[in-house]
Amino acid sequence: MRIVIVGGGISAVYIANTLMESAPESEIVIVSDEEYPPYDRIHLCKLVDDCKCVDSIELELHPKVKLELNQKISSIDPTQKRVFSEHAAFHYDKLIIATGSVPKTLFNITGIENAATFRSQKDSEKIAQGMIGKNVIIAGAGPIALELLDTLMRSDAPQSITLLVRKNYLYSEVISREGLALIRGIFEADPRVRIRFNDQIVDKEVSGNTITKILTKGGEIENPFIIFGVGIDPNIPYARDVLECDRGILVDDRMRTSDENIYCVGEAAQLREGGFIAGRVKECTLQADVAIANLLGDENKRFKEEVSIDGLKVGSFLFADVTATDFDPKDPENETILISHEDRIDQYIVNHDRLKRFIGINTNIDLLALKRLIENDSPIDAAYLYSNRLMSEKGRLVCSCEGVHEQELIDIIRENAVTSFGELKAHSSAGRTCGRCKQDVCAIISATPVDPAEAARLKQERIEAAAAAELAQVRARIEKYNRLHPTNQLSSENFHEALESYEMSKEFNRWVSMITASMHLHPQYEGVVKEGVTSLNKIPIIWLELADCSGNSEGFIKSAHPKVDDLILNYISLDYHELLMAASGEQSEQVLSDIIRQDAGKYILIVEGAVPMGLEGKYLRIGPKGETGVELLRRVAANAAAVLAVGSCAFDGGVVAAAPNPTGAVGVAEALGRSDIINLPGCPVNPINIVGTLLHYIMFEELPKLDSKNRPEWAYGFRVHDNCERRGHYDADEFVLEWGDEGAKKGWCLFQMGCKGPYAELNCSLVKFNDGTSWPVQAGHGCFGCGQGKIAFDSYANHRKLEENHDK
Repeated sequence: MRIVIVGGGISAVYIANTLMESAPESEIVIVSDEEYPPYDRIHLCKLVDDCKCVDSIELELHPKVKLELNQKISSIDPTQKRVFSEHAAFHYDKLIIATGSVPKTLFNITGIENAATFRSQKDSEKIAQGMIGKNVIIAGAGPIALELLDTLMRSDAPQSITLLVRKNYLYSEVISREGLALIRGIFEADPRVRIRFNDQIVDKEVSGNTITKILTKGGEIENPFIIFGVGIDPNIPYARDVLECDRGILVDDRMRTSDENIYCVGEAAQLREGGFIAGRVKECTLQADVAIANLLGDENKRFKEEVSIDGLKVGSFLFADVTATDFDPKDPENETILISHEDRIDQYIVNHDRLKRFIGINTNIDLLALKRLIENDSPIDAAYLYSNRLMSEKGRLVCSCEGVHEQELIDIIRENAVTSFGELKAHSSAGRTCGRCKQDVCAIISATPVDPAEAARLKQERIEAAAAAELAQVRARIEKYNRLHPTNQLSSENFHEALESYEMSKEFNRWVSMITASMHLHPQYEGVVKEGVTSLNKIPIIWLELADCSGNSEGFIKSAHPKVDDLILNYISLDYHELLMAASGEQSEQVLSDIIRQDAGKYILIVEGAVPMGLEGKYLRIGPKGETGVELLRRVAANAAAVLAVGSCAFDGGVVAAAPNPTGAVGVAEALGRSDIINLPGCPVNPINIVGTLLHYIMFEELPKLDSKNRPEWAYGFRVHDNCERRGHYDADEFVLEWGDEGAKKGWCLFQMGCKGPYAELNCSLVKFNDGTSWPVQAGHGCFGCGQGKIAFDSYANHRKLEENHDK
């Protein structure tokens, strides 16, 4: 199954990593409009401090997840299951939208040098460079504005910092007067900082692309640098024409949109019932878990809001917030209980003796205990709150997502001699769910003393244990092979002699490397795989040609790694193939019958060509008895150990099934009504893909890892466009515009001439044809996506740019 995730933030990475653990056979693609790999937006303030520390906020992404950057999605075509950017199209079986939100501004700042939002890495860089010597204005009073204010206070760059607050509170309207005064006093202790309540921008003076003066209700500010933190909107313009939307994309409690194959999570999603839109990372990851479960078949999992634990990431003071899902700030029955001491304030909001919200400034209360108190809906009184105001023995709550306290984390670090955040992963998920506390976790790791010798010993033990486990898994597979093939026609001794006589040593080693890679093993295990390959038995092969041009057979004959004669003599037994076998007529028919009877359940069936179904299959008759192609296929496939459909015609009908398809031609899988057919599309298929798939099956009597179209991932897990030698010209906007023009002579990109490389998944550009000599695009002809099936002949081959023809 091919799952495309649109978005490049925390939710997208969380979904991709979780899917790779839950469904490793899936193909996961992240499509992001960012030019940088996914990073944690929660810690953008750190980039304002130091723009060069981007690596420290980069999110850990599973290495098998494909990442497409600089791809801003412009439209979705649910009928063809494709998403389109300006430069490419991405096919999906399931689509997950996690595009988050876009920041609001009070006026258009496009092209303005001294105005910014605070939502991306580019924003952080612009702020860091633009605020030097400026009178910085932060518009807004929410968490983002306060966290940014705290960051700017630690920098000498701004001349002054003004926080413009449209109303008369910070963070939340329910915060107490005492809490507000404490926060304001902490911030305004810096003489450069002014917090102006009940004030807002009313006008501006602009010279060229620079704002020279800002006018507010309370006065004027010259030489400004303006940062907007006034709110966000769901980022969904590309979806409004094809999905049901309100403020966000409407979803049910399974996170499904109006299209059953499309899910949406996070700030881009809006629940149909109640209109809830996630605003915290924890809520986004909860929604992601629901979407993943339902996508993988668990329809019982539903999204339900949870009591949230949140806070500000500031260094000037500690700020915590625990809120019930049903908290209403305007409920007149709300009562506030305030416990304060010097620079500490614990504010409890109670409704009918039930705790509904807690706001703490410099508090040491166990927030997880408060969360359980709200969830249990237990009655409380002021005496209880006062007597339980002390910190628990576990220390402060560090990671609210995983419920990890400081002392628990310190114990884990000491016991396992953890010296880095990466090493902690094996023992705790603290700092990994939403990432908000990652810096705190790293600080605790750095501050906790660990014996260097003990740390080195444990690290080496972990490395050796992991290597031993992987090696044991490899040897188990080799042992399985030996059980499957008890009689060896080639011994270890004469095998190498045969290799030398056929001058196949290089080719053999290439195949060992390929098989090792297809098993997703480290190259150090090639020797173990080699043990299995040296004891291969012959396996009977039946090759049927139906409605075709024999192109795949011709390609197979030209196999060079290994050569086809070596392959047939030493590895397989190609017992029936009309093009290659010596027998004909009744003799060939008898050979076929004997294989079906004597080797039932053992032989492999390879089918080339489409299967005509029109007129009950009478468009194609084969043999002296006039057996229809579909009858022959069903008879031979019934007792086959595995069925391979080679070429685009065998995949889904290919060119034979192109419109108007008078013969009613279909692919092998559809003709047989089976979902276990191994598909190797291509026109023709590269012989290396046939041989590699056969060799994998012969070794282990199991299929290689397949994608959602039942194609071997090792051969079809690559987009032609990404590995094309002309890709650099595409990125540089250098295109052939007419055949024979200057661009054609220079080898420029063929996309404008109709090349469908961005839509095609095949390894042509990696393995090439004719013993690796060349391939169509290298030779000057655009790819038309033959590995995608008949769409290549019905659409791709007939149009240049799909977007222009609206034929997606």
